[in-house]
Amino acid sequence: GNKYTRFNINPLSFNVVRLPYVDPEFQEMINNMSYLAYSYRDVRIIGGQYNFVFNNQMIQKARRYWNISCEFDAAGNLLDLTYKTIGAGRAEDGTYHLFSEPFAQFLKGEIDASYHYRLNENSSIVYRLFAGLGWPYGNSGAMPFEEQYFGGGANDIRAWMVRSLGPGSYVLPEDSPVNQIADMKLEMNAEYRFKLFWILEGAVFVDAGNIWTVRPDEDRPGSQFKFDSFLNDIAVGTGVGLRFDIKFLLLRADLGLKMRDPRETDEASKWIWRGRGFDFRNDKTIVIGIGYPF
Repeated sequence: GNKYTRFNINPLSFNVVRLPYVDPEFQEMINNMSYLAYSYRDVRIIGGQYNFVFNNQMIQKARRYWNISCEFDAAGNLLDLTYKTIGAGRAEDGTYHLFSEPFAQFLKGEIDASYHYRLNENSSIVYRLFAGLGWPYGNSGAMPFEEQYFGGGANDIRAWMVRSLGPGSYVLPEDSPVNQIADMKLEMNAEYRFKLFWILEGAVFVDAGNIWTVRPDEDRPGSQFKFDSFLNDIAVGTGVGLRFDIKFLLLRADLGLKMRDPRETDEASKWIWRGRGFDFRNDKTIVIGIGYPF
């Protein structure tokens, strides 16, 4: 690399995913949902990663700069080829096993890019784009849960609580555990940051995006990404925030307000103010975080 770039290659990694405890209510729900049941299982992950980072912020007071991170993961391909070459037998579930558990096979790539523009000594604006895609195949019917994406939370689309958004336009039944995950994610953010007084900073932001499955999921209708309709699945939130800069640590509190909810049934009502109107109790979220969200 050069003074702006760096990259890292990890040719071989080995992870063991073991779930010591799953809430019985949640387990009962996913037992009837093949996609999620496959995601929440013990699995071995053997693969490699490549990571590339570009950052042209040369000094702390740089007026404008980019921060771009790209990562690519591949898992299970060498094992799958080896097992097929030696004619290894499959387990009862139809998969190859390693140390008595199936191994994951997938490709995954993502990009996280942010553009920082300092307006003056006291304010700046930051734009961010995140895109990630995991593709399970061969020995995997779904991505392992730790490799999947979720929506909502302190560093995400802040008008939704963590893991409560998506996938797609899927509507989670009432009284169901909130823990939605999927293979793909698109997110865009814009945030205006400004100093107030003392150690206090303020922010105004807009977040948009969602998560999706890459294949049909009969148990979660509306969850699959489709090029001709994914824009209709975009959730939009806005809000304001306070940051407490104590030099060695930045504490953050953000109030997010839902603007567009893809779970609404018709296009007009997806924009909340045009449809059902705001319900401040359910359409706002307060999140707490450490450091800037991006």
